[in-house]
Amino acid sequence: MGQPYIGDNMSKIQELIKDNNTILVFDVDGTLAKMEYGDYNHFALDDDNWNKLIQTGEAFYPDDQAIPCMQEYIKTKDINNIYACSKSYSDKEDSMKVRFLISAFNILKDHIYFVRDNDEKLEVLRKIKENRSNIEDNHIAMVDDSTEVLNHIKENSNFATIHISSFMQ
Repeated sequence: MGQPYIGDNMSKIQELIKDNNTILVFDVDGTLAKMEYGDYNHFALDDDNWNKLIQTGEAFYPDDQAIPCMQEYIKTKDINNIYACSKSYSDKEDSMKVRFLISAFNILKDHIYFVRDNDEKLEVLRKIKENRSNIEDNHIAMVDDSTEVLNHIKENSNFATIHISSFMQ
């Protein structure tokens, strides 16, 4: 797949992606981690069944679930401006994702946030803004594969929203 796409005629979103001063907050599932758990299909469970599966103790976040072009992209960025925010159902899932994010992406542990409801991702962006008050809202960006999450942030704040597809050719 190679490097994420950053075109010649850059949109404002592409400018944010390229700017080393942009604070990028990445979702995990489907954004930094592949959703490939079967032989020929994506992995999808409803919330209740996902939570039951996590409780079995299997490691659902081995390093090979990391999306290679996202690993390469994050390596080029100032790690102090990289965060993760993921919906999670339990402390067990939190710890699996923390291990994965540190091992596969070198994300700082205190830059990893978990929410139990996707709408809470907006509150995480606000918390990051409190700690980084010198950054304009539109230079704090949520990167997610869910348009529902991105729309909620767009409609209720001035933070930037970036769909994961903006990183692909």
